[in-house]
Amino acid sequence: MIYIVVFLILGIILLSIRFSWWRKNISYSYPRVLMYHMISEHLPKNKSKFNRLRVKPSEFEKQLIWLKNNNFKSYTLSELVDLEQIPEKSIVITFDDGYEDNFKNAFALLKKYGFKATIYIVLNRFEQNWATDKDLNQVSNELNSEKMLLNEQIKEMIDSGLIEIGSHTLDHVNLPKLTFNEKITQIKESKEKIEEIFNIICNSFAYPFGFFDKESVKIVKELTYTNATTTVNGVFDKTKYSNFEIPRIMVSGRQSLFSFILKIKKGRNR
Repeated sequence: MIYIVVFLILGIILLSIRFSWWRKNISYSYPRVLMYHMISEHLPKNKSKFNRLRVKPSEFEKQLIWLKNNNFKSYTLSELVDLEQIPEKSIVITFDDGYEDNFKNAFALLKKYGFKATIYIVLNRFEQNWATDKDLNQVSNELNSEKMLLNEQIKEMIDSGLIEIGSHTLDHVNLPKLTFNEKITQIKESKEKIEEIFNIICNSFAYPFGFFDKESVKIVKELTYTNATTTVNGVFDKTKYSNFEIPRIMVSGRQSLFSFILKIKKGRNR
């Protein structure tokens, strides 16, 4: 009997550590900016290090249904920062990099449930050397083998009125490691190319890997972007964060709907 009690206590402790259910809920007056990458099925475990970046379409749909049933209001990032007063239960869905499944899998579900999104694209995403494993600091063959969004697909999403396109630099670079002129090239030319190719104004930027420094922030601001997102964990509290250091909540492909709901309520990854 004592073993059962010990086992249950350990189970409760482990679940508490994993889900942080005990944390206080953060007010819905602070918008939640969600970070996704791919909406796709997982690869076999022995062939993937990055299934956490792959949210299955069935799980993504469950998340959208929950958000819709709980009366969350969807915005693009540019729309959100332009609001004089942000309504409660505001949500921004973002996708990093520009994977083709954003069009093939995510877009149909966003249309079905009436949600908007901001997609940050790498301009040189077709060269199959843009993606690196930040932990190993080397090229990631797994990510570089993924199909990327075609310009025609991006144009169709823009025309829907649901999708905003933002910049993720030319080459998905680690900005703090670059010289000042290299930063200017990556941030400025990516914006110019997006505006030229798609005939839009590119207002939104996402720092690759979430890495940024004061100089990068200053350049983004001076190049007339209106906002930029990081991978800092949390809600967008304007008393703590500027429009150029917006935190996000990462949605993992390895977690359940229960975990997703807790992230929304707690306003953090864990």
